[in-house]
Amino acid sequence: MLLPEGDQRDLWVVDGRLTDDPVGDAEPLPGRFALPGLVDAHAHSALGPSKQALGLGETIEALRARRDEGVLAVRDLGAPHSVTLRISPEPSLPRMQAAGRWVAPEGRFYPSFHEPVAADGLIEAALTEVAAGARWVKVIADWLPDELNYDAVLLGRLVEAVHAAGARVAAHTAETCVSEVVAAGVDSIEHGWLLSAADIDDLVARGGAYTPTLAALHAPLPDEAPPERVARRGRWQEAARAVIGAALNRGATILTGTDTAGTISDEIGYLVDYGLTPVQALRAATTDARAFLGLPALEAGAPADVVTFEADPREDPSVLAAPAAIVLGGVRLR
Repeated sequence: MLLPEGDQRDLWVVDGRLTDDPVGDAEPLPGRFALPGLVDAHAHSALGPSKQALGLGETIEALRARRDEGVLAVRDLGAPHSVTLRISPEPSLPRMQAAGRWVAPEGRFYPSFHEPVAADGLIEAALTEVAAGARWVKVIADWLPDELNYDAVLLGRLVEAVHAAGARVAAHTAETCVSEVVAAGVDSIEHGWLLSAADIDDLVARGGAYTPTLAALHAPLPDEAPPERVARRGRWQEAARAVIGAALNRGATILTGTDTAGTISDEIGYLVDYGLTPVQALRAATTDARAFLGLPALEAGAPADVVTFEADPREDPSVLAAPAAIVLGGVRLR
């Protein structure tokens, strides 16, 4: 059975691609349910479990670990020193679209993760990343309550320049000024737990996407976290339920992203808890994410990126943590 839609038909793998044409001596893959390779659309592969910066080799190993979970495509939205732009594509690694560095001004992001970018250097810094191979630019649009990191006019100019260079813009935004970020024309909103219905309509109208990163929103806070931080987290969680409901009602493209917490299996589980049906949550991790990133799914002629499972993940998303088989580019890795 081909998921997420539940089609019952056969596909074969020939020369690394899927085909409808039968192959008599083909080896059947184990597992009764097949999904396109899972997508982590908001990853930070170059950050370790304690949010420490990883070197090139360690980052590649982290990507291989994601691959072994069935994640066969990654949109990496921020890496110290743009290390992800130094990774050469290879058949054993997930297909990756990277943003390189985070773009944020002084004092408006984790200081150990990035080199500050002043307003007058924003567009140059972004285009430098694109010239180095970035498919996305990740702008930290807000950090403090009710205050943009870069003014709305400059954000609009950033979007225009990045689009003209052939890339797209993803924006970190978790505060009330999210509406100005959306209006600037960014391609995807990351976190965005305070989006309004009008914001979502604007995003939908231009084909944008929303990545709520719920696993990160539910990651344990440090024991020493101040009470105001704990209270703010609770407000964000409550607001996110309403935002996701509005996004569903308005036809928004919702993407799965782990940020720095949990797995795609965890994220799918949270999306179901927040109101998506299991099929909708699986789409967020497969067909919808792939379409947004320009990647094919389980269709004749597409690269054979397939993950299979013995049990039905529509009944229990936790089965996604144990793939029966993983095939990347037609090569069986498990």
